[in-house]
Amino acid sequence: MDTHNNVSEELASGNIAHLLRKMAIPGVISQILLLLYNMVDRIYLGRMNDGGTALLAVGLCLPITYIFNAVAFLFGQGGAARAMIKLGSGKRDEAEEIMGNSVVSIILSGAVLTTVLYIFAEPIMYFLGASDVSIGAAVTYMRIYTLGAVAIMGYMGFLQFIISQGATKQAMIYVVLGALLNVFLDPILIFGFDLGVAGAAIATVLSQLLIAVLSICFLMGKKSALTLRFKSMKLKARILAAIVTLGFSPFLMQITEAALNVAVNASAQKYGGDISALGITLAVSLSMAIWMPSSGINQGAQALLSYNYGSKNFDRVMQTSKTLLRFQFMFFVPMTALLELFPEVFLRIFTSDPAVIKEASWMVRLYSAGFFIIPIQTVFQQITLSTGQEKDCLYMVIIRKLVLHIPLLFILPMFMKNKVLAVVLSAPISDVLSVMVTVACFVPGFYRKMKNPDHFDGEKISLPAEN
Repeated sequence: MDTHNNVSEELASGNIAHLLRKMAIPGVISQILLLLYNMVDRIYLGRMNDGGTALLAVGLCLPITYIFNAVAFLFGQGGAARAMIKLGSGKRDEAEEIMGNSVVSIILSGAVLTTVLYIFAEPIMYFLGASDVSIGAAVTYMRIYTLGAVAIMGYMGFLQFIISQGATKQAMIYVVLGALLNVFLDPILIFGFDLGVAGAAIATVLSQLLIAVLSICFLMGKKSALTLRFKSMKLKARILAAIVTLGFSPFLMQITEAALNVAVNASAQKYGGDISALGITLAVSLSMAIWMPSSGINQGAQALLSYNYGSKNFDRVMQTSKTLLRFQFMFFVPMTALLELFPEVFLRIFTSDPAVIKEASWMVRLYSAGFFIIPIQTVFQQITLSTGQEKDCLYMVIIRKLVLHIPLLFILPMFMKNKVLAVVLSAPISDVLSVMVTVACFVPGFYRKMKNPDHFDGEKISLPAEN
């Protein structure tokens, strides 16, 4: 109970800027390390004799990663936010039941995905854009990677419950250990044992398995504000419904990202061939250097937002929202400027091929052009997710990806001579338009709710009633 009381007191009355820095910095470092050890695979693979094929094979598997993330976030983010809202309203037992149901759901879902994706690996990779040249490496990487679905989804989902209670330093330590293991194993397996893409996949799975196991041990231990108990792992329909309702927005965000990635790769391949497909793959990979640390900042704010919403401290929710928005702009603007000014420097990390660097450089600049204002969109998605406003969060996801980006991906090439340019241009246009919609439709409503707490729907804090 001491841990629970200390966490509650800090979230309820501590200095917001100090708390957000304290919880966001480890989250950002965790995401950077996660990004780095994903990049390490590509750095080593790019130095192989057939490095271009290996890089393309791993890039083609990116939608599978999004699918794993989607299911992990469905139960992990949805469960973590719902559990912290419950903890804030003083219902600790219900919060632990939510966590137990989330953990079991992640494990079961991972087992199902492993079975399906392993069996149908080859047709899936052809669908994702593999050619006869890259299919062998792509299927090899995917099959090994999918064998670790439970571990990969587990570490993504379980970490949400550690981060959501403010223990971001602990989460960072686990990611550091996983990153070190991955960096250690990559050269040994890729070059020492001459396993190529198979070695990269094995290293990734083992490193993420380590994080998942450490996360479970923490949640079952005394340092966790919520304790994972076997009695809380009995699946209940009403709890799963509450988790899935709130987790559907981050789930859809990842699924649409996977669909978008497939569409972008296929369009680039169609209009520009392998070099354009590799160029856009590298542009997306570099954009993750901004998106992943940014998500660490957002995750650092989740505990503050969810707990204070659950305790109906709406002034504190509003103050946290403003501080989070300021922090995100302080991060996004300089990071985007670096990509705009020096894309070649970052691209040389992955490849030394002048033709690829030339093609990818302009793609990076254009693809990330809308990032200067995108914090408005990402922050309000995090706010609505953390406070249980699942409909608003869902609408923002749908508008940005399904209503704007994916349609533009097919519409713009119909009216532009340079088809590859049209494909890349769809990204910044959708970013800018989605921010405009957020400012016009969602921001005013949020501030009205914060200033008039009597208008809040109390049912959002409660689980569905049992039949």
